[in-house]
Amino acid sequence: MATSDIMSILTESPPKSKVRVAVMRGTAKAPGARWNNAVHAPDEQYQLKRQAVVAEAARAFGRRGYKNVSLDEIAQAMNVTKPALYYYFKNKQALIYECHELSMSVGDQALQEAMTSASTGYARLTSFIRKYVVRLTDQIGAPAILHDLSAMTQSDQKKILQRRRKFDQQLRQIVEDGIADGSIASCDAKLAVVWFMGAIASLSNWYQSSGPLRGEQIAEAFIEFLSSGICPQKPV
Repeated sequence: MATSDIMSILTESPPKSKVRVAVMRGTAKAPGARWNNAVHAPDEQYQLKRQAVVAEAARAFGRRGYKNVSLDEIAQAMNVTKPALYYYFKNKQALIYECHELSMSVGDQALQEAMTSASTGYARLTSFIRKYVVRLTDQIGAPAILHDLSAMTQSDQKKILQRRRKFDQQLRQIVEDGIADGSIASCDAKLAVVWFMGAIASLSNWYQSSGPLRGEQIAEAFIEFLSSGICPQKPV
């Protein structure tokens, strides 16, 4: 199931006439929005419940730091028991790894869509920024952008670092393609990527879903800075 499909299920509102109930094995029923209303058909239950935990944990870890968030708190936020979480994740380290994977998957999907939907380097780059910023802010929540790898095993750290390097290389290639096709001015592709990705990564430090700005507005502002800078344009 695509990441965007999972995200839309996680963020949709329950029907007003009936509160959906997450069913552990297709039979048990109980009041309340267990698993944050993430479960639909029985054949989707395992993966959707797992993704619901990851999304909730990523936001909590991003807001307060993984050291300050317990599995008990995550279980309480999901309205399930702590033992239920262990059915999906063997420990907190495994859950933290999946949180990093979630953020990377959202970025990978935005990048792949941008690369196939636009022709020039600049168009691909701006398409990526729009898609990525909107999904981070409006779907999984900006606090889910995690930076610290120290809580994971060495093996998991290596996997995430490899994904990050590949992601960075793909973005650099888009910039270099734009320079080659004339849609991007000559520049250091590495520094360009560091600059605009740093701006996106900073969302976890200041963005609030209850604030005045939506993801689309932030994305357009970032693109404006990218294309025009902050100096006034001189008349021709």
